[in-house]
Amino acid sequence: MPSARLAAIKQVSLVASQQRLFSSVEMVARSGAKLVKALDKEMKYENDNYNQLEDIDTFIRESGWGYSEVEDGIMMCLAKTVGDKKIEVIFEARQPQADEEGQHEEGHEHEEEQGMSENYCDFTIIISDVHGNTGLIVEATTMDTEVNYNSVMATDDLEHSRNLHRFDRQMKTYVGPDFSTLDERIQTSMTEYLEGYGINEHLCAFVECMSLDKDQRLYMNWINKLRNFVQH
Repeated sequence: MPSARLAAIKQVSLVASQQRLFSSVEMVARSGAKLVKALDKEMKYENDNYNQLEDIDTFIRESGWGYSEVEDGIMMCLAKTVGDKKIEVIFEARQPQADEEGQHEEGHEHEEEQGMSENYCDFTIIISDVHGNTGLIVEATTMDTEVNYNSVMATDDLEHSRNLHRFDRQMKTYVGPDFSTLDERIQTSMTEYLEGYGINEHLCAFVECMSLDKDQRLYMNWINKLRNFVQH
């Protein structure tokens, strides 16, 4: 009878479902143990090989800049007061290039072909008045400790502008012309002006190194969190 056949089909489906469930639990346990083992090995390797450069600590102690970072986030900031102005340098953690280690075998020819150094970082400079209402927002890139300025924005609503990500800022507001198109006298004078606030090769070296160091620490923390979840 149709009803008996339907009941038999449901019974078979239930058994098959239970078997799949049982198999899935076994698979999760087995693959989870394998994953934990792999994560333990990776964490040991990272702990054994991680050393924060002494130059980072030296810069923080001797430069006059105050350093802060979001503990579990990617944002970092250097800040200090010069005269009646406050200056901040804001930058993010940056992952190293995927084939960074392998490139050593190819020599410097590959790097020249690409025209891109492995030592670089984008950062934002914010200079504000004593009240924090007006100021400048400068977008820059450091490469091999040499700074290149992209734009200089003057704003009377600094709080609003600083809360926008630099890409949103470029899309929604006028951030000024491309720095390289400015009159050379303006470029030179602006560069000297920013140097007076401490934007120099030492700061650039710190930003380049710390962007990678922060990413490394975030990666190690990620391994630990992932391992703890899988193990339990």
